[in-house]
Amino acid sequence: MVYAKKNFKQTHTLVNLYLSQSFFLSFALFYALNFLPSAGTLEFFSSTLLIAHYQFYIYAKGNLESLSYRWEVPTFFVFQIFSFIGLSFSLQASAPLFLAILPCLAGMYYFLYQDGRTPARAERKSWTLIAIGLSSFFIFQGVRESNFLNFQDGVVLTIFSLWCLGTVYFGSEFFLRQKKNLFQRLRAGKHSFEQEFSNKERYFFHDIINHTHGLGLFLSTKIAENKGLGPLDTTRVADEIKLFQTLIRDHFGYAHKDLGGEGEFVNFEFAKMGLFNLIENFLSSEEIDCHLIFKGDIASDFSYQESKKAVVHYPTFHRVMNNLIKNISEEGSKLIEFTFDYCPEGLYINVKNKILSLKESDFQLEQELEDIILESNVRKLGERRSGLGLESIQSLVTDIDGSFNFKVEGEYWVSEVFLPRPSEKHHKTAA
Repeated sequence: MVYAKKNFKQTHTLVNLYLSQSFFLSFALFYALNFLPSAGTLEFFSSTLLIAHYQFYIYAKGNLESLSYRWEVPTFFVFQIFSFIGLSFSLQASAPLFLAILPCLAGMYYFLYQDGRTPARAERKSWTLIAIGLSSFFIFQGVRESNFLNFQDGVVLTIFSLWCLGTVYFGSEFFLRQKKNLFQRLRAGKHSFEQEFSNKERYFFHDIINHTHGLGLFLSTKIAENKGLGPLDTTRVADEIKLFQTLIRDHFGYAHKDLGGEGEFVNFEFAKMGLFNLIENFLSSEEIDCHLIFKGDIASDFSYQESKKAVVHYPTFHRVMNNLIKNISEEGSKLIEFTFDYCPEGLYINVKNKILSLKESDFQLEQELEDIILESNVRKLGERRSGLGLESIQSLVTDIDGSFNFKVEGEYWVSEVFLPRPSEKHHKTAA
């Protein structure tokens, strides 16, 4: 789901800062090694570093967006590593080796946050850059056969490298929302980005079928009653088509000249109309006793001005409610209660539906229902025909830092969903 597209502005700003520092500090290094009283002949590696840094400062700084996924920036990091290692052997000093760690850090940051098309690919590029650095050191060592780096220098350099690189890498592991925690992956097995993407595609397919199924039920009812579509029904079908377009646009993130800019973030009163349509499609039987309760900023006795601030991301809200309501319909429950509570932090949704029969303890029933609904130990994701609704909800709310839980309370199956309040900038564009 394209809830908040990845923004590289911060990454570009930091890399631009790195390019600026590289140029000015390499100038200071060049001046110190070649023009101070203690300097000798013109030093080759410091000179090439200054020239390369000047070129990137002029042509790449502020223009990183056009260089994304190209070879220039990664090559620049490799050149820096190679030059600093060469400078170390040229000066017979270990200090430049510490400087060679800096482009490794910058490259790892760049790959993890910008250049890697997938997390796995970004990791491979990061470790490849480090491997190039180590290879460069051994190449120079083999050519020059120098012994300027003693044991103590090697130990300190190794600790410094592991400390710096580990801070960037493991910090990114905990920060990037697109990736699981490293230690969870080590325990549960690596969960590749490609598999996660495939799952999201499967969830979207499942939810779109649910959406069109509900519309099909509505039209089938009209056909069975031998009635045509009146003006109100036609408007409803048109709204369903617009919603269908909104779901597709939200998932793929593409623009189209026939799609307006509105509809992604909406006032809850607007989303409520879609909610009523879902209930009408799946729970319209006269035998079903359905209650709706609205609290907080969306309560009936709340001020109109405050209720306008109750904004939801409509594609997420609709897909979540569509899955919950369709599951209730398939279970055949006759008593349902929906509670919507819009608080300052976001929308809390509580859905209770009466379970038809209870034969085991609450805990056993909950475990059995979870196994049946999720079919987690029965079929692979691509082969399953049911149980995807709850997984789709979990995926949707996780993407927006929300939460989803379900449990058994007495005779009721209870689903609890939290959708965080969108940022203020979306309130002005809400329908």
